Amino acid sequence: MKILDLKTSNRCELMDITSRVAQVVGDKKIKDGICIVFCPHTTAGLTINENADPAVKKDIINHLKKVVPEGNNFLHSEGNSDAHIKASMMGNSLNIIINNGKLVLGTWQGIYFCEFDGPRNRKIYIKVL
Repeated sequence: MKILDLKTSNRCELMDITSRVAQVVGDKKIKDGICIVFCPHTTAGLTINENADPAVKKDIINHLKKVVPEGNNFLHSEGNSDAHIKASMMGNSLNIIINNGKLVLGTWQGIYFCEFDGPRNRKIYIKVL
């Protein structure tokens, strides 16, 4: 298992981690298999989406902020319930096929760490099988 250390800069952001995950896969020298990416945080998540146009990241964040606004009279005392809900909406793990030693992603797809309660120091766990 490999642990990636991440440092986020904003309360809400999508950080492209595709190249870092691909590097882990490459280092393992596995021709065919599965790459599991896991986020152990309750206010952050993971997703795969377009990584060609940076506007997509902004659109996702802006829409999530509208759907689940910060400080919306939630009961959770820490004041970050919106982050917990957004993280649940995104999910905490990804399974990505490895074929011929490379991640199988669509032409425009990238792997994103989704921060909803930053800035923070975070970890991502990667297991290649």
